[in-house]
Amino acid sequence: MSYTPQEAANLRLVTLNNASHDFTKFFDAIFATDVEWTIAGHGPVARTYLGMKDLFDNAEEALFARFAEPLAITTRGVWADGDEIFARIDSSSRALDGEPYKNGYMYIMTLKDGKVVSGIEWLDLHAYYEILDRVKL
Repeated sequence: MSYTPQEAANLRLVTLNNASHDFTKFFDAIFATDVEWTIAGHGPVARTYLGMKDLFDNAEEALFARFAEPLAITTRGVWADGDEIFARIDSSSRALDGEPYKNGYMYIMTLKDGKVVSGIEWLDLHAYYEILDRVKL
């Protein structure tokens, strides 16, 4: 597939290799602090978050707190269309109770000036809610 120079730069930016052993590095590296991020689906975590603080305080922190090790990711594909980047990834970790955690994601991210300014995330919310219910803090 042929990409414009800007699309190629965006693809390099969101290539997740630098975060493969700790997914939080992905957020830290390329998400704008005021990102508008939507988790698609149903349930209490599925909504639009306004800023990284909102996203971490109300969605990510509860999940990451239940891991015994950092959330590792594997990139399945990354594609570009202008300032839109599409990323398909899988994640895995071990929960505090010793059980595995695995999930799959599809992100559509809008980039501006080298940062993700908005996006939508699809994931297996059943796996997310299951670990929250199973591992009590």
